[in-house]
Amino acid sequence: MRSARYEAQHSRAASETSKAIAAANSPLYRRQRGYFTRVYEAGGPTPWPSTEPTPSVVKVARLLKRRVRGGRVLDLGCGEGRHTLLFAKAGFSTVGLDYLLAPLKMVATRARQARLARRIRLLIGDALLPPIKPDTFDLLVDYGCFHHVKKADWPNYLDAVLGLLKPGGYFHLSVFSTKFKHYPGERRTRNWNVHRNHYDRFFVKRDFARIFGGRCEILAIEEEHKGLDGFFHVLMRKPSGMLLRTDMGGR
Repeated sequence: MRSARYEAQHSRAASETSKAIAAANSPLYRRQRGYFTRVYEAGGPTPWPSTEPTPSVVKVARLLKRRVRGGRVLDLGCGEGRHTLLFAKAGFSTVGLDYLLAPLKMVATRARQARLARRIRLLIGDALLPPIKPDTFDLLVDYGCFHHVKKADWPNYLDAVLGLLKPGGYFHLSVFSTKFKHYPGERRTRNWNVHRNHYDRFFVKRDFARIFGGRCEILAIEEEHKGLDGFFHVLMRKPSGMLLRTDMGGR
């Protein structure tokens, strides 16, 4: 006979899954998915980097190689796979997850050309509903997903994504800072907007302790600002034990 505790946990998990499904299929996210689909269907250069890895992620690859032997890495929202290939080349078993098929086909082609296919597994799926078991990875890289997630959906993201890390695993996050500009002279009166049918969130340094401090140890925060680009690169670590969750509300 199932215990009341089991039933409560099962009910809570089902409720969280339902919320994540509803969030992933919201009108805004459907429009956002359409935007990225059109970019890939156009067949030209993407508005974001697509080939060379970001220096901050290269540093993390070196760190992980020193500290973890034969580890597993998840590249969340992997796009064309520049970081997926980086970690596979460094010797890690790497999973690239994206919710569009077109970029995954590009990763597969690049992996074959680089003779790295045996170290790479590609999955199609949403970051809010990752088709992966918990406690799987030694490192999770999110370069450019979280800043497209509405604040109301941050709890779903934290539950779904951080749960994929093993205790003691590393989490590298790269997001827009408030210095990011879509075009010269852009002015904003708030820390989010909807630009060309996709949601963008812009962060300041103190945001990360508030959002992630209840679940991760923040190891380093690096700010990058060059031209129109403004980013924060944040390295965190999931503790071996549980930390208190942060309570977040609003948009």
